[in-house]
Amino acid sequence: MTGPESRTVAGSRVVETAHSAEVSGARLHYWTAGAPDRPGIALTHGAGTDHRMFDPQIPALVAAGFRTLRWDVRYHGASASGTGRFRTAYAADDLAALLDAAGMARPLVLLGQSMGGNISQEYLRRRPDEVTALVVIGSTSNTLPITRRERRALALSRALMRLVPYRRLTRSMALASAEDAGARAYLRETFAANGRRAFLTTWDGMTRAIDPTPGYRVEKPELLICGEHDGTGNIRSAMERWSERDPHSEFHVIPGAGHVANLDRPDEVNRLTVAFLKA
Repeated sequence: MTGPESRTVAGSRVVETAHSAEVSGARLHYWTAGAPDRPGIALTHGAGTDHRMFDPQIPALVAAGFRTLRWDVRYHGASASGTGRFRTAYAADDLAALLDAAGMARPLVLLGQSMGGNISQEYLRRRPDEVTALVVIGSTSNTLPITRRERRALALSRALMRLVPYRRLTRSMALASAEDAGARAYLRETFAANGRRAFLTTWDGMTRAIDPTPGYRVEKPELLICGEHDGTGNIRSAMERWSERDPHSEFHVIPGAGHVANLDRPDEVNRLTVAFLKA
């Protein structure tokens, strides 16, 4: 593990420390902020992006009394990898290794956006005693059943994604994912920086994350957030069904927000998240 470096989070006075660690053949990068004796919260970003997607959340969470850890998932941002395959279960193991490296006490809160929500669910499913609560923004459930049509569509998307020129794909994904101009610019930048190969590797793994499990329930408190204009797949209806299934879940739709609700409407997402965690 390399030595830490400190920086301030964009637009705030919060000091965040950068670290990296060698985990299963990859150099993974992560950042921590907040006092070490505070309750922990680990934030995991969406596919094709990086840890910066939570810039608006870190100051609010630290001010609310939490210690935060956010990271660049394998194949994203600064976290290079030569392993050649992505799976949410592997990513959950990566997160556990980084929490160990950072000395983050468990149990802790998990927060994930899109792909990060799938990874957080997998972590919770494998290590329920290490999680106090789950916050998910714009993500489907890993364990709810899906139709044959939905399963075929996921499989077909793996082929279709390879046929679309990557520059066109990044532009259309950014436009479809965000309502805010700044959020769209950030998405275009990160999609382009991560590159076609990393994105396709990640997408292949994400389409295989579904593991329908009849009778499974999340018994932890859950906050499920969806943007009003999130048209990504069946996310909104899936999150509604997810909230109906789990006994300690609450579901909120954020007006004026798209798939990246935490970037489109950060103040509202922060308000909901802090209120939920403090309840």
